[in-house]
Amino acid sequence: MCGFHIVDVIGKIDRLKDSIVLKSYVNSLIEKKCTAVALNLSLVTYMDSGALNVLIYCHNALKKSGGRFALIEPNEYVKDVLKVVGLNKVVTIYSTEGKFQNECQKI
Repeated sequence: MCGFHIVDVIGKIDRLKDSIVLKSYVNSLIEKKCTAVALNLSLVTYMDSGALNVLIYCHNALKKSGGRFALIEPNEYVKDVLKVVGLNKVVTIYSTEGKFQNECQKI
């Protein structure tokens, strides 16, 4: 069991390949029995619809496995995108990695 895991995502998530790699990595964490996975989006500069689909997939896959999915430090651009599609109401968003880690240690 791996407890919690933070994935740092950098740059653009705008190609099918990027989305597949991210989805595959999160799937490997689920297989390792990670109970909480967060994507640090502080350095993400662009997201397309494929990236949003991956975020939804990750949320649903972790929830189905009994885990939880979160996002950390989205910049203003990413926050706006999440708000437009309503993901900010579904996925927990933390302002810092420390807040996510503290929350995970309470469980």
